[in-house]
Amino acid sequence: MRTCITLLTTALLLGASATTAFPARASSSRAMPKNAPVNADVAGGLGQDRRQLSSKEIGAAFGLGLRGGAVESVAAASSSTSLSAGIGLVEACGLAAPIASIFVSLSPFPTVQKILREKSVGDLPVLPYSSLVANCFIWMTYGILKSEPKVWSCNSFSTILGIYYLFSFAKHSPKASPTLPGSIAMHFKAAIGTILATLAVAVGMPKVKAANILGSAGVGICIALFASPLAALKTVFKTKSAEAIPLPFAIAATVNCVLWFIVGWIDMKDVNIWLPNGLGLLAGLFQIALKLFYGDGDKLKLAEAKQAA
Repeated sequence: MRTCITLLTTALLLGASATTAFPARASSSRAMPKNAPVNADVAGGLGQDRRQLSSKEIGAAFGLGLRGGAVESVAAASSSTSLSAGIGLVEACGLAAPIASIFVSLSPFPTVQKILREKSVGDLPVLPYSSLVANCFIWMTYGILKSEPKVWSCNSFSTILGIYYLFSFAKHSPKASPTLPGSIAMHFKAAIGTILATLAVAVGMPKVKAANILGSAGVGICIALFASPLAALKTVFKTKSAEAIPLPFAIAATVNCVLWFIVGWIDMKDVNIWLPNGLGLLAGLFQIALKLFYGDGDKLKLAEAKQAA
């Protein structure tokens, strides 16, 4: 009997405990009134469900974030690689441009050696050599004023070459000839006058103003030099021959202009550098196109055209 009472008491206590521990289950089967107060335990259970859902959502978002971060990392790495390649290209052009300028200045060397061997200039003009001295001295001074070693270094060497060419030419040239044009003395005076005027501007004016003036003067001379072979256009179209256009010089000048255009535009951001070289690039490409299209043409027609001129 005592045992039955004990079991009955235990059963009642367990039932009460279950009712207290799980009120949400009992109340969930009944519809709650619209404005009824929410049981704290129910709210806690819902909050726990929300916390669990939020954890899952946060986990999914975190996974997406990781994947998005990986994509962004790949994109950033690709962008960094492209940027590095671009910077490497500009640096390579900056190193190659002065060398290309020296090669362009060396291109008349075989002709000058031929003059010295034959002790005659024939019908060759002296203008390319006198203008080389003037042009390179201006750009050398401009590079010094702008603190650009890549500009003044190659033009210093080219100035020395130009002086050598000019004196070698004058040694075996007539005093005056229509093909020079003018006289040797006139070309020497023009070259010396340009050097003195350049020094006067560089020394007598503020650095920035002097650089602007010399840059503008250098642009004009540089464009004239690069486009000078196009003076033979009339003969080219008349004879259907591009023999008057020196292909090696046109190619060297075009490569030189490409390099300096890239350096002047991207690295130096200097209009006095990229503008004349951009125009020189167009002139060089046009000369190469004429050479490829017409070739050397008919030698007989070319000789007749020279006699008629």
